[in-house]
Amino acid sequence: MEDELYKENVLHHYRNPRNKYALAGADIVGKDTNALCGDEITIYAHVNGDKVITTMSFMGDGCAISQAASSLLTEYATGKRMEEIQKMTQKDMERLLGISLSMVRARCALLPIQAFQHIIMHTHREYHA
Repeated sequence: MEDELYKENVLHHYRNPRNKYALAGADIVGKDTNALCGDEITIYAHVNGDKVITTMSFMGDGCAISQAASSLLTEYATGKRMEEIQKMTQKDMERLLGISLSMVRARCALLPIQAFQHIIMHTHREYHA
């Protein structure tokens, strides 16, 4: 029964994603694509001088897992340091989603994290934690 609740949470975030918009005036923007399935995510964020994410949003198309993961990440990341989000793992994302992920689904779930990591790589001098 508990698994069903978690699956419902994923579907709820897929059908009603939080923070799905292009954040105007974003300090940082990162994009990634899952070459296997074509899912595509762009992450936008405002970051303060202490490297704390003050707002995060996303845009993109993809499966329920990638969209729910992006939605959940934007909620989770707000108020966190960039370094903390950069270091997130598959296990961290599984905890956010509330489900275990197969190797194929893990790629979808990690897409927003990888998009965020691209931000770090491309803005190393300004934002590297």
